[in-house]
Amino acid sequence: MQSSFKYAIFDNDGTLLDSMKYWRLGTLEYIMANNMALPEEMTIRELLTSSSRESTTRLAEQRGLTFEEILPELEERMDRHYLHDVHPKPGCLEFLEALKADGAKLCVATAARGEPCRRALEKLDMLKYFDFVTDSYEIGVYKSKPEFFQAVAERMGTTPENCWVFEDAVYAMRGAKLAGAKVCAIEDYTALRNREEIMKIADRYVKDYRELM
Repeated sequence: MQSSFKYAIFDNDGTLLDSMKYWRLGTLEYIMANNMALPEEMTIRELLTSSSRESTTRLAEQRGLTFEEILPELEERMDRHYLHDVHPKPGCLEFLEALKADGAKLCVATAARGEPCRRALEKLDMLKYFDFVTDSYEIGVYKSKPEFFQAVAERMGTTPENCWVFEDAVYAMRGAKLAGAKVCAIEDYTALRNREEIMKIADRYVKDYRELM
């Protein structure tokens, strides 16, 4: 199966790394660190399964701040989780090894800032598999937009139609499909509430990378 993945664009959190739960936990840590109350309309389940940007923006607004203003604090907390807690998704290392052995060109394109992502991948000895790491800040477009994946594909020396995009987040899958790429959805707990839409969008849906081997 891996021979069909000649160009592969990987998301990081929730796709390569089992780390989305720590981004969600970071929101809860922010609440506790700033002696805030959980908004009455927000449940713990919603906090753990909704977009971390969406839920944290709502919390920031309580303090008269923007998401961008509290992001450095969230990233600092996430760096500690990257250092001590985060692991690759099951079967991920074996799949990446097989792709590289088959001559595939691989990159990481994340919505979060690329530098913490690089540090996490380097710590886990995964950075060696990728030609480059980029992010929505460098590209200047959100992953929900097809232009994001067009720019990444161009940097890889191809077009989106030749690329497989590996993702856990439905908003990024929408952007990838609009760009003409094929999507392999990687199941993650934090995205299960969007599973029905994901199943409609994705060309493949797997719970574990070993299903692709």
